[in-house]
Amino acid sequence: MKRKKTLGRKPRTTFVLYVLHVLLIIIIFLPLVFAFTSSFRPLSDLYRYVSPLSWKTFIPTNVTLDAYITIFTEGGYGRALLNSLFIAVVTVAAGILFNGMAGYVFAKYNFPGKRILFFLVLLSYMVPFELLSINLYDMIIKLNWVDSYKALIVPCIANGMIIFLFRQYYLSFPDYMLEAARIDGMGHFGTFFCIVLPNSKAICISAGLVLFINQWESFLWPVLVTRSKEMYTVQLALSNFSTQYTKNWDQIFAGSIIAFLLPVAIIMPLQKFFTAGLTSSGIKE
Repeated sequence: MKRKKTLGRKPRTTFVLYVLHVLLIIIIFLPLVFAFTSSFRPLSDLYRYVSPLSWKTFIPTNVTLDAYITIFTEGGYGRALLNSLFIAVVTVAAGILFNGMAGYVFAKYNFPGKRILFFLVLLSYMVPFELLSINLYDMIIKLNWVDSYKALIVPCIANGMIIFLFRQYYLSFPDYMLEAARIDGMGHFGTFFCIVLPNSKAICISAGLVLFINQWESFLWPVLVTRSKEMYTVQLALSNFSTQYTKNWDQIFAGSIIAFLLPVAIIMPLQKFFTAGLTSSGIKE
């Protein structure tokens, strides 16, 4: 009898869990749906149907592309998108190269002060960026890099967490492959570029996605080092879609949807590699 009661509860429990999951999905996606639909309606309609809530709040009756047209023709959003893409791609390429080499050295080489230096690398990631920004900004001024791509890219290449991920991954990299490369006469750089890096696809994708998202979502640093609208990134362009007395919510929603969908389109096909790279970088000694 007890067994029958237990079995009888399982479908009911499963149903309740499904209902809770559906409610959670609705709660999470409703703001996104509202932003998406609001980007296709005039600004006056947006204020008209926002309260009280009804089906017209989420389904536009007067569909228009004015917000999307305006942000590209008048708001300079196209240039901001290209700037962010260029900055993110260059940072990813350089970040994988330099952080990967650093992680490989920490994993496979012994040298004086290795533990202290690795501790400092980890410490650099734990320190909030706000504490470093003033000193970094002072360096950018002295180098005369203000309002340039160098100011937006170079300080963001080195990343303590990415070095840690590479180091953890390379701890389990087969030593016999490295020894075979040395026997064949390969030097340190040849071994890294010809043997190690080509066999590190998962961790490179994981590290690249982290660096890409960091740059794509960056706001504070671009605010500090940019002056002209030609150097605006996506986040700065979004903050600029407002006047002194009001905010152009239709344009903000349109720009936000584009800024949201582009990283998602990149992350989704690479999700399995991202997960594999992170799981392969577990705690190792």
